[in-house]
Amino acid sequence: MSNRINKTIADAQKDGRVAFIGLVPIEPDGMKHSHEIVDVMVKSGVDILMAHIPNWIPWMEGKTLQIAAQEPRNAGITREQVFDFVKEIRAKYPDVPLINMTLYDTVLTMGQEKFVKLSAEADVDGYDIPNYPLISTDDKYGFHRQCLNDNRHLIIAISYEVATAKEGTEEYRMLCKMARDARGFAFIMNAPGGQSGSDNKLSDEELRAAVQRVKDVMKEQGNDCYTSIVCGISGKEDIDKVKNSGAESFMIGSAYIKSLQEGKSLEAISDYLKGIREMCKYDSGVS
Repeated sequence: MSNRINKTIADAQKDGRVAFIGLVPIEPDGMKHSHEIVDVMVKSGVDILMAHIPNWIPWMEGKTLQIAAQEPRNAGITREQVFDFVKEIRAKYPDVPLINMTLYDTVLTMGQEKFVKLSAEADVDGYDIPNYPLISTDDKYGFHRQCLNDNRHLIIAISYEVATAKEGTEEYRMLCKMARDARGFAFIMNAPGGQSGSDNKLSDEELRAAVQRVKDVMKEQGNDCYTSIVCGISGKEDIDKVKNSGAESFMIGSAYIKSLQEGKSLEAISDYLKGIREMCKYDSGVS
């Protein structure tokens, strides 16, 4: 079922470019600064906003995003305040896709019912919760079923090892389930281990093979979900690799969040984001 995510990526394809997903940091000095960052992101051409809800144990994230999770938490910013912030983003930008990004410990400690309720009040379009045990437990906790009922997409992340697994293996059976259940877009990790901001990246050939395999298996599963590249995306070489892979979108977070942490101005961040958006256009003859 379509929602803002599907429409935005489809529109980007019609415009001859890949879609740009950007991570929204929660600044420790309060939401005013975070709102200013959102305004810069939207005006600079970011297509889809992913709100970073700080989790208690950011063990799946790289150093930059660990700091981005720990600083607002240590400053006393509550998760309820973050949800209010997301609701304000939705009111200001009613047509921009919004995704809540966190780990499942956040959902559990808040209570899944409360987490879903606050997300619905903010009218988010989906969730990036990479450690939710959807496949291993067959959705034992019902979060994926709730997403389907609410038409909110649960974003599934697929590692290179799973994407290229041999038929008949347990990893291949996992891939088939992921390809069947993916909605909106499926993240394909550009780095072994899937850590954000990684310098250890797949080669062009490896990434292209992973994307094509995921697309092929999705087709076999009767699913036409989009794909997106995540981990270690920061500049032209990475964006060219995304376009050559056949993926329809990509996500950047650590690259500019690290600059914010280093005290770079919003003008400098805007220039960087505008430059990335310009790189999103396909070269002539590529689509």
